[in-house]
Amino acid sequence: MARREDKVPLFWHTGIKAIPRRPDNPEAYPEDDARHWYDLEYAGWLVEKMPMPESPMDGPKGKKVAAILPGWHPYAEEFRRGMEDAARRVGMDLRVYSSPWDPEDQKHEVERALSWEPHLVIIWIESLRGGSQLIETIYQAGIPVVAANAPPDEAGLRHVLAWTGPDDWAQFRRLSGRFAELMGFRGGYAIVCHMKDTPTFFARSWSVVTELKETASEMELLAMASTDLDEEKTYRQVKVWLDEFGSRLQGVVSADDERTQLGINRALDEAGRADIIRVANGSTPTGIRLIREGGVDAITFQLAEQDGALPVKLAADWFSGLEIPPIRHLPVRILDAENIDLLVNRKDLVLDIDTDQLYQDILDCRSDAVRQYFARQIDAFARSTDITMEFFRGFSIEIYSNLYHIMKTVDLDEAGIVGSYEEIYKRLFQQPTMERTLNRLEEVSLAIIRRLGVKRSRHSSIVARIIAYVDDHYDEPLSLKTLSYQMGISAPYLGKLFTEEIGEAFTTWLNRRRIDKAIEMMKTTDLSIREIAERVGYVNSNYFYKLFKKYMGLNPGEFQAQLS
Repeated sequence: MARREDKVPLFWHTGIKAIPRRPDNPEAYPEDDARHWYDLEYAGWLVEKMPMPESPMDGPKGKKVAAILPGWHPYAEEFRRGMEDAARRVGMDLRVYSSPWDPEDQKHEVERALSWEPHLVIIWIESLRGGSQLIETIYQAGIPVVAANAPPDEAGLRHVLAWTGPDDWAQFRRLSGRFAELMGFRGGYAIVCHMKDTPTFFARSWSVVTELKETASEMELLAMASTDLDEEKTYRQVKVWLDEFGSRLQGVVSADDERTQLGINRALDEAGRADIIRVANGSTPTGIRLIREGGVDAITFQLAEQDGALPVKLAADWFSGLEIPPIRHLPVRILDAENIDLLVNRKDLVLDIDTDQLYQDILDCRSDAVRQYFARQIDAFARSTDITMEFFRGFSIEIYSNLYHIMKTVDLDEAGIVGSYEEIYKRLFQQPTMERTLNRLEEVSLAIIRRLGVKRSRHSSIVARIIAYVDDHYDEPLSLKTLSYQMGISAPYLGKLFTEEIGEAFTTWLNRRRIDKAIEMMKTTDLSIREIAERVGYVNSNYFYKLFKKYMGLNPGEFQAQLS
């Protein structure tokens, strides 16, 4: 088994990934499930991917994207709204398929989605093993997959472009730390688990067990059981624990802050056990209300709309030909009575931070818009004097990640703009004020615009050079990637320039150009259709037949017959 330290990427788009502890003796953990938790927590970090579909590099607008969700839940409904809003902003045609928390039904929804022939599928899997099989089914159909919210196992992650969602393991480890503090690092506790055979079952159970085993050795795990997120089952289970353990039971951890937590609270209220510490996986309106009312002491906190928007944003980047990370986590936060007003009341601020608009303004070289963007953010943070530094750092890293992507995409000298990695850290994260950090990010953004303008002026005739090159080499293998080497710029940037000037994607234009050459040969030579296909660059004559009919409305033989 690889060491954790070998599996940890040093830099994620959402920040620095902390390295959790690895137990020296995994056998010391109770029950058979202990052998799974380590590999599940780090699933996908070093997975060897299957060959992935190539991006069309022509942007997300008009793309058909199928989103497959596991069922209705307050969180899932907000997740869906986040997806729909993000898809609308980038011009995607999003169609949502939902099953009633049933693996067989989700299999049927995958079949329905595939019959729509989408360009990409986003899937929130219902079960661990069955979900990975569904992902492979989509992959085998030749459709790129982005997994969201519930992480698949290693087998599933081999077949996805990327996975996005909450870092359940990290969140529950942090929640465990808060739980231990509230418990005074001693006493017995029980865990109401998520549904079995789901990724969240392990994350929201074994993160607690393993974390407290090492950080709060005087705390005792009394029991753990899944109640299928059902309020009545939870109520009965907690009553059993109260009868069995009595005063030894000092705390309860819940995998859900809605129906499950309501069942826990009902049992504790009936028993008059207001002394029991309660923490839960959160982010539903019910959980937030319970924090305010004292019905739960702490919950994990993430914005469901952000969770839903994240895979759509990543898919949009992939359609545009940008490099995407294999794993993209939401920020890790814990909500309690001390910070609820800050985090919940600042929800609109979090959702209004649209780095996509900044990204577009920089690519369009709109210096005034970039200055206005940072002025708005400086004003917003100045008015939010109690904003957490953790949140601000996450925001700053998100901004810099976009700037980094722009520099890489258009082949700018990153070191010449921002300096060494040490200088990046100092200038971004060691500034005395938030305003100074934002000023530095603005300086980098404007420097990119200046260099981008110079670079584009040098490349003003580049599309004409592409057309001339294709006219001389249309019988050879051609792609944006090969042409980018000829022109000395990146393929995504080359594709963007071409589409802006010609009005259609390079691949579409190239196929049309080759068909025109083929028609010329049909009129002026006695070559067979197979020979003509080869001479215009199509080794596969069947593909040539398909394209010819697509563009001309007739197959090559029918068209040739009309010429005679």
